[in-house]
Amino acid sequence: MSILIIDDVPVTRKIITSFLADGGFRDTVQAESAEDAFRILGLYADNSETPLPKIELIIMDIVLQGIDGIEACRMIKNHRRSADIPIVILTAYSSSEHIQTAFKAGAIDFLAKPVNKLELHARVRSILHFKSEVDRLREREHHLVETTRKLEQANVLLERLSNSDGLTGIPNRRYFDYMFKKLMASATRLAIPISLLMMDIDNFKLYNDTYGHLAGDDCLKLISGAIHDTIKRESDFIARYGGEEFAIVLFGVESDIAAGLAENIREHIFGLQIPHSSSMVSNWVTVSIGVVSCVPEPSVKPENMIAWADKALYMAKSHGKNHVVQFEHPGI
Repeated sequence: MSILIIDDVPVTRKIITSFLADGGFRDTVQAESAEDAFRILGLYADNSETPLPKIELIIMDIVLQGIDGIEACRMIKNHRRSADIPIVILTAYSSSEHIQTAFKAGAIDFLAKPVNKLELHARVRSILHFKSEVDRLREREHHLVETTRKLEQANVLLERLSNSDGLTGIPNRRYFDYMFKKLMASATRLAIPISLLMMDIDNFKLYNDTYGHLAGDDCLKLISGAIHDTIKRESDFIARYGGEEFAIVLFGVESDIAAGLAENIREHIFGLQIPHSSSMVSNWVTVSIGVVSCVPEPSVKPENMIAWADKALYMAKSHGKNHVVQFEHPGI
């Protein structure tokens, strides 16, 4: 770690360098002007990734040819690459006005010229100790910020995992209950239609018994993907309700369109031609879907919609499976 000495008088730079060496500060760098110092500090580097020279402290004369010490101090403190380096101003001026101007420009301390060796040693030790403590605190703060960021990322991931079905990756029953309640409340407040589709894979237990649970898992993934291929609006919501049952919420969709989408899902899954030799319906995997739609009144609760969709699903199963049935209720 180096101390940068900026002075346009070579003798002054030599004296300060000698004084610092006597105090044990032998790693010094000299600059004859502010422009020279900017190059040493890397302020002119085009590539922002260029490593910053390890300058721990700057000792700079307030009077320099070209850019003076006050302006140089301001420029150094305003650059992100050098903003944290403490600056000590050397001045032959005794007026407080000059010293105040230096402090406003970003200097941390000043030394009167001619420089007293013992005073120089004391000031440098004090400032370097102070900088060391500040750097340690900054590092601790950075570590805490990074730890907090990682913790937030972990919490987001944990929340996502807790809301997702581990097999298919779509929302699980827990998240469905939460989201459906919110969507129902919005539909009620806005007086717009909402539709719920409850879908069940026909004879899925027989499928698992015949092909094994790993094949059953693959089947569930394929069907989840088929639903996504059919239901593409961002406002629609798909969840694995449980086992081989899926729930699809269509926000702002009336009954005729909802029934049509349900039929598209049924046909798409049948068109996958997933073999099911044990099915009592077809040689391929099929699904049954119950549909309910309404513009919900405040008295219509999410559990009402789920119960009605379940009834329609039961009717689809009773009619021989591989069917779509709409729930008809005089009150909706």
